[in-house]
Amino acid sequence: MRYDPHAIETRRQAAWRARDAFATPPVDDDRPRRYIKPSAPFTSGNIHIGHVRSYSIGDAYARFQRARGEDVLFAFGFDAFGLPAELGAIERGESPSDWVARCAEHMTGQLQRLGYSFDWTRTFLSSDALMYRWSQWLFLTLLDAGLVYLGTGAVDWCDTCQTTLATIQVEDGGLCWRCHDPVRLIQRPQWYLRISAYLPENDRRLDELASRGIWDEVALSSQRFVLGRVDGVEVDLLGPDGETLTAFTPHENAVALARFVLISPRHPDVEVWADTPQARERLEELRSGGLQRSAREAEAIPLIDTGRTLPSPADGEPLPVLVSPVVDGRFGATAVLGIPARDHTDALIAGRLSLHVSDTVSDDGNQNATEDPPPVPGVRPAMRYRANDFSISRQRSWGTPIPIVYCDGDCGIVPVPEEQLPVLLPLDLHPTGSGNPLAEREDFVQTTCPRCGGPARRETDTLDCHFDALWLWVPVCVPPAERERPLDEIFALRDLREWLPSERVVAGSDSGNFVFDQRIVTKALRDIGPLAFLTDGEPFAGCLFHEMVIREGRKMSKHLGNVVDPDELVARYGADTVRLATLYAARPQRTLNWSDSAVLRCHRFLTQVWDFSQTQLGAAAAAADPADGDRLADGVGASGAQAQVKDTTEHLRVRLEKWCNAAIERTTEEMIELEMHSAVRNVMRLFDRIKDFEKRVLARSDKLSVADRDALLSALGVVAQLLAPLAPHVAEELWIAFGNDGDTQTPWPGVSSLLPA
Repeated sequence: MRYDPHAIETRRQAAWRARDAFATPPVDDDRPRRYIKPSAPFTSGNIHIGHVRSYSIGDAYARFQRARGEDVLFAFGFDAFGLPAELGAIERGESPSDWVARCAEHMTGQLQRLGYSFDWTRTFLSSDALMYRWSQWLFLTLLDAGLVYLGTGAVDWCDTCQTTLATIQVEDGGLCWRCHDPVRLIQRPQWYLRISAYLPENDRRLDELASRGIWDEVALSSQRFVLGRVDGVEVDLLGPDGETLTAFTPHENAVALARFVLISPRHPDVEVWADTPQARERLEELRSGGLQRSAREAEAIPLIDTGRTLPSPADGEPLPVLVSPVVDGRFGATAVLGIPARDHTDALIAGRLSLHVSDTVSDDGNQNATEDPPPVPGVRPAMRYRANDFSISRQRSWGTPIPIVYCDGDCGIVPVPEEQLPVLLPLDLHPTGSGNPLAEREDFVQTTCPRCGGPARRETDTLDCHFDALWLWVPVCVPPAERERPLDEIFALRDLREWLPSERVVAGSDSGNFVFDQRIVTKALRDIGPLAFLTDGEPFAGCLFHEMVIREGRKMSKHLGNVVDPDELVARYGADTVRLATLYAARPQRTLNWSDSAVLRCHRFLTQVWDFSQTQLGAAAAAADPADGDRLADGVGASGAQAQVKDTTEHLRVRLEKWCNAAIERTTEEMIELEMHSAVRNVMRLFDRIKDFEKRVLARSDKLSVADRDALLSALGVVAQLLAPLAPHVAEELWIAFGNDGDTQTPWPGVSSLLPA
């Protein structure tokens, strides 16, 4: 039979469905378990080649672990809320709920055609009311713990459209994407997530994660980058009225060279130092959006002179106290010493202040100062983090309703009681890009106060989809039949304790922020109680971040005309080829520069494996004695039918056995490390050696002996087993053709003898 990938893939996928091959096993025994978490795709309309790369890595690992006899949970939920879905619905003139439902259905079909081994019974949409009650519960839980709070922040506002805009909707330096009129910044209340309380622990546990050996360096680096740790020293500066300001610097040996003090406008004590009417007015302007509408370079970034000074910790000379957002992007919401002799940014600021500084740092970063000054007493080691609290509310209609009401009476801001969750989002919303449709729905806005029963208004901001992502890794651990339970009962289920933490998350390298904040919230829920069983507060025992797929050295985009359509590739070459090509082309940690050569190489390889195997099976069947017809089907090796003939190829069979065992050992190691590209190459190399074995045998004889053919078929069986996680359809079809059971998982091979005892 010729290699027909579409017929093979159709047969195998039907067989998998019939036997429910990828159902999550129940947690009623002590078998080893692994929850392998793939990324949660946005309901954007289509699967792209980046999805194929990501899910091919995760699926190969999941199949590998199943083949080794482990129970595996491999499932995801669609990230269905947020601006991309809302804009997609606006473009098509339909409700977001209808749009995301169609996207999810279409994307599910694409993923199923690729043969991924997801447990589809556990898939969900974050926009389902049963699921977004998780977001609402989490909001209330963190609010009660003081980790969610109401603050103020600047947002982009279009007067023409009467709506707030996301950053990506502000075009050409300040124009609305929809009407192209100017956009201005306004100050408005925002809900914030307080992550600062857990930054030190997220930092401290990075060494523990690294020591496990299953967090790859890309993932670890992403966590360090998001954290933004800066090591240095701090010193207390005492003001004339007894006020103390702790100032930080990364230049531990140059504290005596400080020439000014900079305070972040988000510093908790900034108003103590900016206490003059002029400074307060400038500070209010800055908080209203001065940073967002100004250059972010030190030459132009806002500076507020408070008119105050603090004594230098070295000689008591007065240091001007300034307020500037330049601090936030470098050190977080803190106060720092300005040291022009050691820091280029500080040197630029000193120049703007007309401060005389004898030693400065040049544009290329070289220090003109030759010696460090004497040490300053009272200096102590310290660190700062650039990561800080961030807004979680958006002025958009397609998102999780925030479970807050504003009482018209004396109750003020009132959380919705947990037993009243979920607060339902109207599904018949039709956003146009103008205004906030949710705020215009009186049937949603008008409600009663849960506390006093009087009239009240619902919060019309919705939660950002990033907040939804904080919990999207948990619900797949819950059996679908249990998902309608109260959440406190769900957190008490044994299933969560058995499957969590996730043994491995496989996602793109742009997922660092998501994973960082998921780690923060897991620690919070550990301390609050629901996830107390995760004692280290880590949701993921291991993490692999893969790089993106590009083409011709550039990011793929419709505008550039360099997009690769997975559907077209599958239609032409089959799913196994497409999956194998994404694994073969590059290490996960390297950018995959797409070319058709990888597809052609993998398609040619699979075709050769199929054709060669069919040829050998046909030859074996033709040569078999009728009385021994069940030999192949039973997997029993041949007897010494040619025992009287001198065996001139035994050494070749011994070498073939060594090649097989070496391939098994190497491929097992590569699969454990998720180095799928090396695993594919190992299988290809083994197949080449099997062909070489046949060639060398035929050079000594006009045909293969029974022993030679048995060894060759056994080696091809190893190829099928090693290939099963990587190109599962054709591998399982071959495994069955070699006389094995097609109703069970193809087992992973162990090192063993291919030769008869």
